[in-house]
Amino acid sequence: MCTTSRYGRGLDDDQERAASAVASAHPLVVIEGAAGSGKTTMLKTAIAAAAEDGRSTRVVTPTKKAADVASQELGIPTDSVAALVYAHGFRWNRYGVWTRLRPGDPDPENGSTCRGPVTEAQLAKGERIVVDEAGMLDQDSALALLRVADEAGATIALVGDRAQLPAVGRGGVLDFAARLTPVVVDMTSLHRFTDDAYATLTLELRHGRNPAAIFDQLSALGLIKLYENDDDMQEAIAKAACLEDAITAATNDEARTLNERIRAERIDRGEVDDVRTVFGSDGLPIGAGDVIQTRRNESTLGVANRQTWTVQHVGDDGALSVVETGNGRKQQRTVTLPAEYVTEDAHLAYAVTAYGVQGATVNAAHTFLSDAIDAAGVYVGMTRGRETNRLHIVASDLADAKQQFVDALARDRADRGLEDATERAREAVANLVADGPMSIVSAGRDRIIERISKADAEREHWASAAARLHDQSERHEAEYEPQRELAEAADAKVAAVLADVVESLTQQAIADGATFLAARQNAIAARRAKESASRFRKRSATRTANNADARRAETERVVRDRWHSVPRSESNLPAWSESVAQHEAGHVPAVVEARAEATQDRQIASEARARQLREHMALYERVLGNRRPSAIAARVKALREQAAQDRRYLTQLDALPPDEALQLVHRRAAQAEAERLVAEEARRGVEARAKQLDAPRYERNRDRPPHRDGLSL
Repeated sequence: MCTTSRYGRGLDDDQERAASAVASAHPLVVIEGAAGSGKTTMLKTAIAAAAEDGRSTRVVTPTKKAADVASQELGIPTDSVAALVYAHGFRWNRYGVWTRLRPGDPDPENGSTCRGPVTEAQLAKGERIVVDEAGMLDQDSALALLRVADEAGATIALVGDRAQLPAVGRGGVLDFAARLTPVVVDMTSLHRFTDDAYATLTLELRHGRNPAAIFDQLSALGLIKLYENDDDMQEAIAKAACLEDAITAATNDEARTLNERIRAERIDRGEVDDVRTVFGSDGLPIGAGDVIQTRRNESTLGVANRQTWTVQHVGDDGALSVVETGNGRKQQRTVTLPAEYVTEDAHLAYAVTAYGVQGATVNAAHTFLSDAIDAAGVYVGMTRGRETNRLHIVASDLADAKQQFVDALARDRADRGLEDATERAREAVANLVADGPMSIVSAGRDRIIERISKADAEREHWASAAARLHDQSERHEAEYEPQRELAEAADAKVAAVLADVVESLTQQAIADGATFLAARQNAIAARRAKESASRFRKRSATRTANNADARRAETERVVRDRWHSVPRSESNLPAWSESVAQHEAGHVPAVVEARAEATQDRQIASEARARQLREHMALYERVLGNRRPSAIAARVKALREQAAQDRRYLTQLDALPPDEALQLVHRRAAQAEAERLVAEEARRGVEARAKQLDAPRYERNRDRPPHRDGLSL
């Protein structure tokens, strides 16, 4: 139900109660909100209402990225909890715990003197400190924040969801706070999802009760996608997912594999440059058009951990020019990431872990279910999309997929509180065989054995394919080596013949050039003698000068005919001789013949290499298809690790006492038989409906009473 009050128009009852609590002066408030319950809208209203009452509000978050998101959504300055308590003198010591500096103490980080908090970090009496995403707040940071707030007379409001991702360190802060304060509001009216039925289902998923029924509803809504193997799943997601979609993986390794496949697909579509690239911290190349994530807060660069960027340009030095994505700003922010930062603290981000998508809202989301994901990861991944949230599972059939889903929701590491944990433990002990962990182990044994067999078979397939490609490469190399050696020998022969010819021609050019220079010098001397001769010797000097000039002209003609130029001077003679010798050497028959032989040998070698490349590509396509070698290597590694893990699992199961193991095996058999009967009944129902639809119309309507509601037109 939506209401209109001082807290704004269009708030539902949960939002109004939460906004009232946050805007109040109560010292400690806890607001729990399911994914999509409109916590941001509620906070905007609460901040405005508190301001009307003369109280200021400060919003902080457990991470810098969450602070940036909150700032964009709320339109106010925000910061991380760590930044606020740091400003008030808290520092991590070498043992990993908070210590407190007092004004005047030396700062061990930079040697400066602690002066207390700067103006913007100073807290006012009665100021409300709102911790958004408080489920991820660790105990140490919470204690430091409470101490700072208590000293200033400020109040605390924790806003989060215990069903979502917990703190990286010691968590449970929301649970402790809910036990300490009477002001606790749970927001369960959802606004994010376009499908009301799915919105209701997410509340069931949030609590994680009766996971088998939740799976059946997801399947009925068409949100379960099954695949025979990881490769098919990765290819489907890479082809179907949009750049704006949220793709959630359980681990960084799973995200890396998905990122590699998605990037390859985008390269094929011409959306990413794969020519000018650098390598990120995940070992994958990054080029213009790629979407990346920064993984370390760096104030000098203006980047935060888990912030997402699109690469615009790759610099010659490996630096990246990137623009922030999904920040809601009209003017997108552009920064330059140095090469060292990229190598150590940036990687592809088409797919990320649940910690990377928590807090995001998109139109469509994809979550990859594996043995590494837990209940909180499934809940976060499956609540990011407004319109669709699909769960992708590698399974032999729907029953196998359901069991994997049930197992995942049993791995619940969310901070639901001490009472919830106690109740779950009591149920597990009371129903050790029927509903406890041992039943899950037993139910999955056959599936694990089958998976080991499939993994070994697939791994052998890829190993055989790799061996065939390796054998072909060695054979090709053995065939190509003699041709390469012949081509290199021919090139060496050309160089040797050319050197001999150039040396001989150089000596000839030097002799011819010297003759020309001598004739020219004689002609010059004769002309000067003629000019200075007396009247009685003028005729003889003129005759001598004409003869000398004729000899110079004849010598120049001979030199030009042979070398196409003449030297300018004695000092220019060596360089001129070498130059003309090099030019004329190319026309000497011995050089021409040697070059022709070398060209032929190189052509033969080139044709052999081209043929081998065609043969290699043909074999590659037959045994690997369009898969990249790196993807195959990653797949083989994953198969090997998964099989080893599964074998260790079976060893543990076989170590159980026989009576317990037998009970578990019988339980699994009974469950499988029940599922088979249900599936058989469902199949018969489908066949009956199909048969009815295929029947002639008059037969389908034969048993119906006549229609008497009105005239038939």
